[in-house]
Amino acid sequence: MLVLDGLQVLYGNPAAATLLSSDPAALPGSSLLDRIHPTQHDRLSAWLDGLSPGIPARLDVGILQNDGSLLDVEISAVRVEDGTRELIQAVLRDISERKRNETTLREREERLSLAFAGAQEGVWDWNLETGAVVYSPRWKSMLGYEDDEIEPHVSAWERLVHPDDRGRAVELSASLERGATTYEGEFRLRHRQGHYLDVLTRGFPVRREPGGPVVRIVGTHFDLTERKRTEAERARTELLARLVFAQEDERRRIAREMHDQFGEQLTALARGIEDLRYACAGDAGLLARVEAVRAVAQQLDRDVDQLVWDLRPTALDDLGLRAALVIYVHDWSKRVGIPAAFHSSGLLDERLPSDLETTFYRIAQEALTNVAKHSRARQVEVILDRQPGHVSLVIEDDGVGFASGTEGQGFGLVGMRERAALVGATLEIESGGARGTTILVRATAPNRW
Repeated sequence: MLVLDGLQVLYGNPAAATLLSSDPAALPGSSLLDRIHPTQHDRLSAWLDGLSPGIPARLDVGILQNDGSLLDVEISAVRVEDGTRELIQAVLRDISERKRNETTLREREERLSLAFAGAQEGVWDWNLETGAVVYSPRWKSMLGYEDDEIEPHVSAWERLVHPDDRGRAVELSASLERGATTYEGEFRLRHRQGHYLDVLTRGFPVRREPGGPVVRIVGTHFDLTERKRTEAERARTELLARLVFAQEDERRRIAREMHDQFGEQLTALARGIEDLRYACAGDAGLLARVEAVRAVAQQLDRDVDQLVWDLRPTALDDLGLRAALVIYVHDWSKRVGIPAAFHSSGLLDERLPSDLETTFYRIAQEALTNVAKHSRARQVEVILDRQPGHVSLVIEDDGVGFASGTEGQGFGLVGMRERAALVGATLEIESGGARGTTILVRATAPNRW
């Protein structure tokens, strides 16, 4: 724990000194910036200045160690009054293991994405720092070139792309720097025989560190003939399904590890704080500080629980779709302040196939997120109905609905349709005016599972 006056450290316990790679005796009077990587000084200062009294907040930072390495640490802080001045109480937590888990997940997602990209398509790997580009043999043969007839540089692309399409390519590259997660567009590339070939290009940005600048874009080109389009969509569906459910498997593993690892530590922390409360019962000043730390610890416990739930709700694995939706709809309603009712019929203790349960749950999550963000609804109904041979999910709100002609665009609806398609389900949307929005997902399901 740290007590700060702005950036100046007034007090730091031994655990905080260890994380800060500092002598406990040297902490009082030092600046927190002394142990923070210089590139994060402005971000940390602005975050501390923006803390509101009594409202805990969190920030991930890199702590400089004595050997020059960086330790990933989460700072949980709250601004409190101490007499005539406001101080900041902060709890530091080593999150290096969590960061490693996130990196592992991100690397696995990248490998799966690249496997998908290379299934039927020509692959390209563009180094934005040098301009060098590796074009796969398939990429070159699509345009009628031999392997040694295309220079390994972005100039080859610039030479072959239709002049009217260059501006769009530049805009797509710029969108990655603004936070877009994919590079995708249709372009016309000149074939060796002189005609232009319509090509779909998909790219994935690669960063050296999360949130850092894009240093590479790895992607594919696909010849948009009808026959190849059909083949590519089949391969895309199969591999995308593997990616989606591999993500769910990884989410499940990380969620359980976080629950097991942090649950025990947070319980021990809570007990220790309770002991401090009894020990400080005769000192009102110390008791107030302990209560503030207790509030931070309780918020941290809730945050970890919420993070574990967001990654993968244990109820979905242990109890099934119906139980998981009951919990989620209740918590969602309480969190966003919109009354919501859940109804279920024909599905009690029966379990559906795992991929179907996961898909329906994620679609419900996305639909309710859209309701909270965009609908201005006053009431929501969620209905899960099991009938012989099929199961359906309905999410209905009385909000403002979508503008005419935009029912299937944006707001995560494309992703919902893709998820439904991966398990052979259909997704229908009815929306307009003051009628609100109804989303219906329907899938075939075996009578016994």
